[in-house]
Amino acid sequence: MELRAEISRAITEMGFVDMTEIQKQTIPLLLEGRDVIGHSHTGTGKTAAYAIPILQMLDFELSGLQTLVIAPTRELAVQIHDEICRIAKYLEHCRVLTVFGGDPIGRQIIALKNRPQIVVGTPGRIIDHIRRKTLRLDHLRYLILDEADEMLKMGFQEDIESILLETPPTRQTLMFSATMPKPILALAKQYMIEPELIRVIGSEETSSDVIQQYYKVKKENKTEALYRLINIYRPKLSLVFCNTKVQVDQLTQELIDRGLNCDKIHGDLPQTTRMDVLRKFHNGVIDVMVATDVAARGLDIKAVEAVFNYDVPEKADYYVHRIGRTGRIGHIGYSFTLVSRGELRQIEEIERLTKSKIKKRNIPTYDKVQDVKHDKLIERLQEYLTEENFEKEYLILNKAIQAKLTEDQIIVGLLKMLVKEDKSDANIEDINEEFISSKPKFGAKGSQNTRFHLNLGKNVDLTVSDILDFISSKVKVDRREIRDIAILTEFSFFSVPLRFQDDILAKLNNQKLKGRRVFLSISKPKKAYSR
Repeated sequence: MELRAEISRAITEMGFVDMTEIQKQTIPLLLEGRDVIGHSHTGTGKTAAYAIPILQMLDFELSGLQTLVIAPTRELAVQIHDEICRIAKYLEHCRVLTVFGGDPIGRQIIALKNRPQIVVGTPGRIIDHIRRKTLRLDHLRYLILDEADEMLKMGFQEDIESILLETPPTRQTLMFSATMPKPILALAKQYMIEPELIRVIGSEETSSDVIQQYYKVKKENKTEALYRLINIYRPKLSLVFCNTKVQVDQLTQELIDRGLNCDKIHGDLPQTTRMDVLRKFHNGVIDVMVATDVAARGLDIKAVEAVFNYDVPEKADYYVHRIGRTGRIGHIGYSFTLVSRGELRQIEEIERLTKSKIKKRNIPTYDKVQDVKHDKLIERLQEYLTEENFEKEYLILNKAIQAKLTEDQIIVGLLKMLVKEDKSDANIEDINEEFISSKPKFGAKGSQNTRFHLNLGKNVDLTVSDILDFISSKVKVDRREIRDIAILTEFSFFSVPLRFQDDILAKLNNQKLKGRRVFLSISKPKKAYSR
């Protein structure tokens, strides 16, 4: 295929070497003028599969709309826009515009007066512009429905059909969908002309480039488990999925409290905030992003090295969409799923749907995490020592020697400053094997632990770190011996070795925590009920 020189130059700079399967099959058909249905996931290179041939065929001597791309979410619309702009970088007269809700419509109306050849938008805002007559589709040549199944799930079918009715029957139509439900097939039958179906990877399959693992862990220990896995594997960018917006908010704050460079995205956040978080994540300003399924739908960030399922997804096909965010073209990705009591059945269902085996692994121990951190510190030290100019550092060293410090004292002291103790400080040494005899045996003969009830919980924004700091500041107890912390809405629980029981009751009761008076009591075992 002989491409315009400007397109060839741009895609070479973008690192295009070989076409992906969806590109190999789609591009020739679009160049022939055929309608196409692409049965393909996000991350298979589908944006380029239609952007390259359309940019090749557009007439840039003409101004006015020639191509309309419809996407389910604002975030996906922006990503598509950016990808098209990168491919069209050297096409001097190419104008591309995004239109979506949450962005001032007045600004979009002004931009539409510049007569862009390509518009990317969400269904609702496109309908708004059609009704205002600020967007005319009379001469549209190419129509692309990206993530068509998701748009139908979100209730946009009526909007999509309204848009289709405004377009010329001579247009060329391309539809991408990860699944092929009956409404999608009906839409294709009514509005497409003898479409060619391209199936690259079915909705029930997962990429072989993603290493899938799961970990058994009690619900209250999931944050600790996630923290350890992130520290052990050190992915460049990590995407963490939760099932609810509330859980996204809570987990993000807990990870920030533990020192991770983290932010969040979900549907309740303002559009400007969501776009800002995505930009920071894409540019590596933050390296952990916590998200809901809907907010992350269609995200295509190639540097995501790991996906963490903090919650097992409610639907098996959501799992496929989640892990599709990593293991992108030519790269290995990792998927880690934290499984608590009652969720193993969902893992089995996912394995049946995906026709793949998810391997069970053990959560790394606290000591293993510390070993990895120390190794990373030594690597950083070796990198620093490759620098040539240490003039300022030698001045500080001489001052330290003049202060009667030995070389060993200086080195050990500096390392002590660098190797700060984790705020979490491993409140649980081993968080595996949690489904077997996981409950503390209160009152059992020879029991070595005491479980305490604390009168504060999520109602005062209490965190694991707050509990650890509070106890260890009043009682001489190794933070690693404070275990099984569970923070509920109005109260919390924690366990410590029996020998600390009296000290904790004497020194913590009536103290202040989060501005509230503390009342501690020994938690009693639940009574067994007989039927």
